[in-house]
Amino acid sequence: MNITSKNLAAKIILLSAITSFAAEPLSVTTKSGVSATLYGFASLNAAYEDSKSNNGNFANFVAASDLTNENDGGWHLTPNLTRIGLNLSSGDDSTYLKANGKVEVDFYGGGSANNPNPRLRHGYGEVSFGKTGFSILGGQTWDVISPLVTPTLNAGVLNNSGDAGLRRAQLRLTEKIPVAGGSVDIAAAIVRTIGENQPYNTTSASETGTDADIPTFQGRIGIAVPLWVKDKKVGLGVSGHYGKEEIDLDDTGDAKDIPTWSANVDLTLPITGTIAVLGEGFIGENLDTYAAGIGRGFAANANDPESVKSIEAYGGWIALQAKLIQKLAINVGSGIDKLDRDDIETVGGREQNISVFANATYNLTEAFSLGFEYLHIQTDYLTAGTQKVKEADLNRYQLSATYGF
Repeated sequence: MNITSKNLAAKIILLSAITSFAAEPLSVTTKSGVSATLYGFASLNAAYEDSKSNNGNFANFVAASDLTNENDGGWHLTPNLTRIGLNLSSGDDSTYLKANGKVEVDFYGGGSANNPNPRLRHGYGEVSFGKTGFSILGGQTWDVISPLVTPTLNAGVLNNSGDAGLRRAQLRLTEKIPVAGGSVDIAAAIVRTIGENQPYNTTSASETGTDADIPTFQGRIGIAVPLWVKDKKVGLGVSGHYGKEEIDLDDTGDAKDIPTWSANVDLTLPITGTIAVLGEGFIGENLDTYAAGIGRGFAANANDPESVKSIEAYGGWIALQAKLIQKLAINVGSGIDKLDRDDIETVGGREQNISVFANATYNLTEAFSLGFEYLHIQTDYLTAGTQKVKEADLNRYQLSATYGF
């Protein structure tokens, strides 16, 4: 169904009202000829944690408070994972230049428990050039590096526990080369360097990423080809990034550059038509804004600003996916983030994070599903100057109800 109008907002409201009665996806056509297709889901997630996590609505690691107040559990109910998006497209096979894009939000942008704020996940436009396989993308979307996402119900996936990579503003060039029934994908991007608040010069208006003299560069080479499983492709990719953050050591202009970099590998391996193995691994430095390194980027000693340095981290995750019957999907997996102990021995804090999960999702109808997940997290804390490690543990039990459209 196509609806032509000068007022896109009115069309989206109309589309939202009738989506639940439609058997086929509906789109609207703007005055400029762009087709906009609405999608998303409404979601409720209820979780019980027997200890405190870093954020109860999505758990990445065990809070340090568990070391002194063990088993201080709690309930968390949230609709924040609810997601609304528009897929945009213009042009067809008869045109050389074809454009597409996406605008997508969820509700993890702050606010109160019953009045959450929207958060932009994706907002980009992309143009492709005929059958050359070349495309240009501009806007915010997933990092080029580590492109897979852990199949968890927990909204935090396994970020800071093996699953590196987030979303950020970027200008990306991609070339897709057909080969053996699949393709070789080559991507390169200039991305925004997201840093932290200046640790020493509190009067500085800029955070450490915007202070840097260069942007961050990302790249990936991947191959996806069919092998022994019909209609499934084996995927293997290597990727990496490099950038800098500038840290003001004082308020006189004295500064120090510290690097942020990573080297990554990703694998998608179908075993049968219903079973597959996914996984990623990484190593790098200063990875907190890439959801790696257990949320730690650099070590700053207040008594010795010159000693500030990047924290080296490494880790990865692996998961088994199975769809045993048509409506039931099962996922099990684990991940780990680990820091170089020598980099944090003088400041202490989170040193290792391990997660193990298992979940099942059942589709009651084509649109409505119920899910259950068990997640165990162990976070090791290093005591500054002693090399002593204390373990903090939590068990998380989560129910989800999702209505997709």
